[in-house]
Amino acid sequence: MASLRTAIEDGLAPGQHLSVADIAASLKLSTSPVREALSRLCGEGLIEDRRGLGYFTRAAPFEDIVGLLDLEAAHVRLASRNCAVPGPTDATDESVDRWIADVVARCESQPLVESLIRVRRRLAPLRRLGEAMIDTATPDQGDQLDAYYARWRIAASLLAARIRRLDPDESEYTRNIV
Repeated sequence: MASLRTAIEDGLAPGQHLSVADIAASLKLSTSPVREALSRLCGEGLIEDRRGLGYFTRAAPFEDIVGLLDLEAAHVRLASRNCAVPGPTDATDESVDRWIADVVARCESQPLVESLIRVRRRLAPLRRLGEAMIDTATPDQGDQLDAYYARWRIAASLLAARIRRLDPDESEYTRNIV
């Protein structure tokens, strides 16, 4: 369970199929303990059991994605005030990521840093999926951080649709209905 939980928290993409046989083979276990662990993780809400299709990492609805982005923005702003770091120079992903790393390195509030890191870890697989979907044009806003989060909020609906497999072109799994 611990290795599965770590893999899920460290970046398995939302909506990704979890093959019991593949997991069992990689852990050198039979499928029974893997099914038990997946069932328990299901009970914890970390994964979903889609009857007839198998286990999947938990999908992230639009509201969850936007909520995580807003939570990250609040954490970042609070941490930057605590350590007096001026804002990012532009709204590109690279610039904001470097700036956030600087904020984390300088922030003296360990609970705030730990919470920010947890939120960023939850957003990491979403960002990897959304990189191709995000509009690189920066909205015209005075604050670069606001512009950065505005771009990601715009991409959140496309990202949620892809995760939920609503876009048939992006669908990886199909249901066989007789």
